[in-house]
Amino acid sequence: MSLSHAILGLLTYSPMTGYDLKKIFDKSISEVWSASLSQIYRELSTLNKKGYVSSTIEKQEDRPDKRIYKITQQGRNVFLRWLNDFPDILSNPKRDEFMLRIFFGSRLEKDQLINEFKRFISQKKHHLETLKELEKSFDLFSSQFNLESKEKEELFWYFTIKRGQMTLEILIKWAEECINEIKEH
Repeated sequence: MSLSHAILGLLTYSPMTGYDLKKIFDKSISEVWSASLSQIYRELSTLNKKGYVSSTIEKQEDRPDKRIYKITQQGRNVFLRWLNDFPDILSNPKRDEFMLRIFFGSRLEKDQLINEFKRFISQKKHHLETLKELEKSFDLFSSQFNLESKEKEELFWYFTIKRGQMTLEILIKWAEECINEIKEH
């Protein structure tokens, strides 16, 4: 997946400013694809040059004017082609510095290693709570768009949250078991 496709996908819901896109990213896609505001604006500029989005300026009296981006038919076609063209390898391998350190964990003191696992668990539990709050906000999120089928859209949004929740629960269980094994060893 790429940032450009995420932006095009969000713009299929509704025209938005770069700032609006960032807010939506943070409330929805950030669990599977994160982006900073500067990355979003840079990508919008590229998409505009390619003709995948168009933009208009909306005048505001008490604030700076805002640029609103809208997906073009060409952009919609590019997005749908990408959406329908699943790669042979569905998940990219990732770099995980924590796991690399665990691989070499025999060189650490037992207490230090246990503390790092406890920090890992704490961070994963916090992330799990964030996902639960995110799931609760689906209604608010979907109300921002004129969706043909709110329930259908939310089902697929839920799939991404559910994967994150289940993954986090397994990682927490794994780390707890590692702590027990370290204590027994």
